[in-house]
Amino acid sequence: MPEQRTRLPRRPRNEELEAVGVPPELFSFLGWVYALQPVTPGDLAAETGMPATTIRDYVRRLVERGDVRKVANPADGPSYQLVLTAKGKRLADRGWPAVVVAFRRLEQHLDAPAAAHLASVRELRHALRLAVAPRQSQGRRARSV
Repeated sequence: MPEQRTRLPRRPRNEELEAVGVPPELFSFLGWVYALQPVTPGDLAAETGMPATTIRDYVRRLVERGDVRKVANPADGPSYQLVLTAKGKRLADRGWPAVVVAFRRLEQHLDAPAAAHLASVRELRHALRLAVAPRQSQGRRARSV
């Protein structure tokens, strides 16, 4: 039963993405790269809360598929940033309308306007960043000492 609960929120989105031939398991990560590019894996981890190993797996898969490429990071020579390729942008552009359709499927069942729910989610994300920021900087200081 817990597995069903975690999958349920993604179900409408996944159904719509599959209908247009976009892999649902890659779309969200691709969307993060799209929104933040050029972006380092570390910045993606900080923004999404995904562990570094998960980020690495997604990067490997998307680079192999030709959806994302690594470019030199001008701020830090040995590291890299991620950007969408033309193929990756086409995939994201094809998937976005499907996400909108899925959102509209959900929206018709909400008691309050969708904008109110989205505002709450944004507020929660902002509060979470503020709550986590001091601990992250303490952890970095402890490792650098």
